[in-house]
Amino acid sequence: MSFAMIFSIIVGAVIIFFAIYATTRLVDTERNQQDTEIGKELGILLTPIETNLESAKAVKLTMPSETRIYNDCSKLSEETFGNQKISVATKSGVGKDWTNPGVPSSFHNKYIFSSDVSEGKNFEIFTKPLEMPFKIADLTFLWSEQEKFCFVNAPREIETEVLDLGLEGIEVSTKIENCSLESKKVCFTKSGCDVDVDVNSKSVKKKKRTETVFYEGPLIYGAILSEPGRYECQVQRLFARASELASIYAGKSSLLSVKGCGSERLQPLLGTYSNQTFSVENTIELREIYLLSEDIRRQNENLGCRLF
Repeated sequence: MSFAMIFSIIVGAVIIFFAIYATTRLVDTERNQQDTEIGKELGILLTPIETNLESAKAVKLTMPSETRIYNDCSKLSEETFGNQKISVATKSGVGKDWTNPGVPSSFHNKYIFSSDVSEGKNFEIFTKPLEMPFKIADLTFLWSEQEKFCFVNAPREIETEVLDLGLEGIEVSTKIENCSLESKKVCFTKSGCDVDVDVNSKSVKKKKRTETVFYEGPLIYGAILSEPGRYECQVQRLFARASELASIYAGKSSLLSVKGCGSERLQPLLGTYSNQTFSVENTIELREIYLLSEDIRRQNENLGCRLF
């Protein structure tokens, strides 16, 4: 082979290599931009799903292709009550199947409970308001078609809710043996399952995890679906918001008292509630907050002009 021919082959190979490399980088860049836009749109799409007068709402979300939804939570800062961060990566037949997710989209008023990464084409989304005692925010629970759960001996209200809403991916059973093999077993009356729920202490512990988290009301679903660290972060965000709302209601209560429609106990109770919820460090504090919120609820119901 002549030198010229060898040189031509080498140069041709280099050109082809750089052409493929440049094309791949261009595709990856476009995918990253597209994934960033999808993540932002996903956060916006969740807004109409939030509850109004309904106690709960469930919808199905179908993506154009296999998608990974990344759920992240930033804790409180001096400026905000923390952020809900959503980012997305889509599967492609060009280049790598999966690349890094797009730029996260941040939302101050959303609280999503899910696995850190949910993968699939079809997703189940379930929303339910958190009221302690006033509405704090809508909680959003998300899981993919690849995530299966079996609730074993769940309390009647949870079993009824799951069945009435037709939540796909969650089956209810009285025996572990009746659960599908691929499902994650969530047991309410025994320990040693994938997820153990103690309805007496209102706590949740996951297999192979040392942390135990606590819940009140619909937060039980968040404790089951989320990793402990992500769950704790969202609870801190929620009750920082509750603290601010309590301060607003306390001010409203003061105005109503001037007009002869107030409660001697309600205003100081709201102040105590605001202080307790301002910086929740551990979910074990939820029990005390719940008891205080029930006292506030009873005081409010006795008013001729209720605050909420």
